[in-house]
Amino acid sequence: MKTLFKLFGIFSLAVLARAEVMTTPVPGTTNALQIEAKADEVLKQMDTFYRSLKSLKLDIDVQLHMQAEGMKQEIASAWSAALQRPNKLAINYKSGQNQFTFVCDGRLLNVYIPVIKRYLEKPAPANLDVLFKEQSEPAMLLQQGVPFFASLVAPDPRARLLEDVASVKYVATEMWQGAECHKLRGEQSQFDWDLWIEKGKQPFIRKVVMDMGKSARRMGDKVPQMKQAQWQIEIQFNANEANPTLTDEAFKFVPPANAKKVDSFRPQPGQGEEEAPSPLLGKPAPELALKLLEGGEQVSLAKHKGKDVVLLDFWATWCGPCRKSLPLLAEVAAQYKDKGLAFYAINQREDADKIKDFLAKQNFKLTVALDSEGKAGEAYGVEGIPQTVLIGKDGTVQAVHIGYDPALKAVLGKQIEDLLAGKSLAPAGAKAGHK
Repeated sequence: MKTLFKLFGIFSLAVLARAEVMTTPVPGTTNALQIEAKADEVLKQMDTFYRSLKSLKLDIDVQLHMQAEGMKQEIASAWSAALQRPNKLAINYKSGQNQFTFVCDGRLLNVYIPVIKRYLEKPAPANLDVLFKEQSEPAMLLQQGVPFFASLVAPDPRARLLEDVASVKYVATEMWQGAECHKLRGEQSQFDWDLWIEKGKQPFIRKVVMDMGKSARRMGDKVPQMKQAQWQIEIQFNANEANPTLTDEAFKFVPPANAKKVDSFRPQPGQGEEEAPSPLLGKPAPELALKLLEGGEQVSLAKHKGKDVVLLDFWATWCGPCRKSLPLLAEVAAQYKDKGLAFYAINQREDADKIKDFLAKQNFKLTVALDSEGKAGEAYGVEGIPQTVLIGKDGTVQAVHIGYDPALKAVLGKQIEDLLAGKSLAPAGAKAGHK
């Protein structure tokens, strides 16, 4: 049971962090949104209010409540935040498990993660809106670091909040910490949420409670105890101040004496922090027997052996990093299709109609294989997605990439060209990841 709660806690913190191997959805939707008129009126008022703010100050408190087989666990994190448009933002860690600091003073943007004693320093963007469009490490941390906070400071708060949402209903009017609030309820593919928005001229978002039961049940495929688990994430936005006067001190970052400045938080060669070698590398790729989304013959690696390099990508529609990786993979597949590359996007445990709807809306043209029971994923050791696997003409696994990386297209291109030229990428001791 202790192991279960360790897994539960780690998985929950991954939701709060900017984890690039995602097990919960991030921006992008495949659902036809259904929203009650009264709920939408409240969200539009909230949207107009946050868009109008020149500056903002608040405290953010996040609590994870977990219960399974009679045991309980709670994990808390807290930050203070300040915003001044067009390009100043400070999110300072106060307490708890999920430690990071994000400070943009208008000239420089710094991100510091205490647990690894490292920080990034980048030029500040001209405006914060850019950070909701690009895919840099600071941008991904801002977008995913504190749940729902991005919906407050994004250029389009309502649209940001409704990403991946299937429906929103108006529940009731309730009091929260002395303020009368509208309570809304939303449903998403991986979790549902209740949202409290203050009534009146300052419609602050005051609280969000995310019911992660759907995610827990999905985890139950590998950890049976999770199927009956209760799991909630509660986010409180306290001490809200609209248009406060903020000094330069509010956006000051001084790196700790023991902190190392780095270009990336990703492990670099020679740092001694690379991921452990994938057990697949250099070994025969497990055979596949999967139906294709569009029908026809099953996927078979045997028919490609001795002729083609094979690229596999394990993914799902709800996975944000998968959505970012798929367009890159589609471009790579198209570029090398006539040069000896076969590409299969192996969907993990999703309904065929949902996949088709997703592909149509995203305008992706992919050869999709259906891993409906997750057996292929298990054979390839998939624990987080996306996981991308390159198989040489000899049928052995030559490279394994886990998670999303903007450089993936270039990395894969070089690796594919080497494999097509007859080179090997997986000598003894080769590492997993983007190498």
